[in-house]
This record gives sequence, structure tokens and C-alpha cells, in this order.
Amino acid sequence: MIGIIKSSLPDGRSLTTAEALQATVKLRLQGLLFNSLFDISPTLDPAELTAARAEADRLGLDISSMLGIVNPALPARCQPIVDAGGGDMQAGIERLIELAAGIGIHDMFFIIGMIEDRFEVDVSWQAQLDGVAELLSRCATALRRYGSKLLLKTHEEIATSEIVALVERVGSDVLGVAFDPVNVLCRLEDPVAAARRVAPYATQLYVDDAVMRFQENGVRRFLAPLGEGFVDWEAIRLLVPNAKIWIEMHAGQFAMPVFDPNWLKRQPPVAVEEFAAVLAMAAKFGTREMPWDQAAPVARLTQALRRCLP
Repeated sequence: MIGIIKSSLPDGRSLTTAEALQATVKLRLQGLLFNSLFDISPTLDPAELTAARAEADRLGLDISSMLGIVNPALPARCQPIVDAGGGDMQAGIERLIELAAGIGIHDMFFIIGMIEDRFEVDVSWQAQLDGVAELLSRCATALRRYGSKLLLKTHEEIATSEIVALVERVGSDVLGVAFDPVNVLCRLEDPVAAARRVAPYATQLYVDDAVMRFQENGVRRFLAPLGEGFVDWEAIRLLVPNAKIWIEMHAGQFAMPVFDPNWLKRQPPVAVEEFAAVLAMAAKFGTREMPWDQAAPVARLTQALRRCLP
């Protein structure tokens, strides 16, 4: 199955549900992943959700959704979920799980926060991870009731070793991995090595490409057209052959001050060979000008489609 996240469609964020489904069909894709259930129905109206499922079925499309940001230490990040639960985050998650299951979505992905949240002063990163684990453990009964599993996405703020530890702590029957290789570069991980770590738990794979470029005191990740970056997609797809593939055109260019010893001390343990692999990517690209417009991620979509579709 090869699909696309709604925000990566041309004008995707402004499209109605019906328009987005039609656009997905026109691109010859097999599925559409909504940026949230609120993207389908701002009021979470079961009738509107059911209508979206019916239209997807009529068009022969698979659908899925993002759950949102889940981090009880930073409730402002999770406001839509909190609101869905009448002020209670757990109740909000469980309501969204139930609504999603009602329209055949059993694999919503989520993230813990943004890259800066790892360095939150008031709440340590480990305390944030512990809070997420405890919250998800309380949601496990609801997940099992509906035959659903939440998928923690490899995002800029979290290392794959930390994700695997969370999956094993909460239980792999209710928590899995949505693997997004371009993001692990921000944690100084080699995408193929990261894929090996998460492979037992990964059921979604997000497709994009990236390069690393040297800049003052470090490196920065820039996005690239699929096949022109440094992600070894052939090797990764062999490691997760059964994962659903979702095309996502990312937008963030994140800097890593890799030569700052104080910054390095605040990172998770990084294998020397992976650190070397990331620096080798930057050495290969050098300091030449970026040839791709980072402000226009959807401009990379045509090439992604050409390389993903038969």
C-alpha cells in the first residue's frame, strides 16, 4: 500500500475530505492519511467520520490518521486531544481511538513533541518519556478493546533507542512504530541502522529524502527530492517489507551543533559509526548552495510519485 499524508497533497491543508480523497485517486495512490480526525470532522461528528469512510471505500482507498501530540508534561502541545476528552488527556485519547476504530482506522500515529521539547528546562526529557509511557499504559485496555495500536513516529526530538524502549515498556501489542527515516538524522542516527532497530515494531514507513550540510559549528538537515538525498531507501524497504508506505513532504531544516561538547552531552548515546555516517553525508554534500527550495515541499511530490509508483 502506497498512500500520502493529506498535508503533502497540493494545497492539501485547505482541501475538504472529499477533495483530498479525489486528489489521492488522481495521483494513482492507494491511501490517504489525515493529519488528525479533526481534519475529517472539526467537531468529531460520527456521521461525518462515517461519510468519509464510505467515500474512501467507494473510491477504493485505505485511510488512516494522526492522533496528535501526546505528552502529559506539555499539555499545551496536546490541546486538541485534551479538549476531545473534556479536559482529560487520557479520556481524549480513548475517545479518538474509539472514533477511529469506528471507521476502520486502527493504526493512528502520534509524536511526543517538537525538537526543542527535548531540552525543556522545567521537565526533563526522561520525565517526559516516563509520563508518556504511563499514560499509554493506562490507554492499553481501550486499545485492546478496539483491536487498535498507536504508532510512535520517529520524529526530530526522539531517538530510536528511546522509541524501542517505550514500545517494550508499554507493550508491542498496543504500541508500534511509524518509521520516518529523514527524521532520525536529527538525532545523529544512520537511517539504515535505525531501521534495523525499529524493524520488529514498524508498520508504517514515511517516504522523503534529505541531505546533510556543514554549517558553522555543526550540520543542518535539508530536504531533497526522493532519490537525490542520502537515505538508502532500497536497504530500508528490505528491512520493513510489510510496512504501509506514506509519502510525506517534510518542511523543517534542523541544525545540530555537533561540534559543541555541551550539546553532545545532552544527546542520547550515539554509536560512533552512525555519527561518522552522518558526518560523511555532510562531507559528501559540502557547503555548496542548496539546489532545492526548502519553502516549497510539495514541489518534491512529482519525483516522489515517479519513484514510488510502478
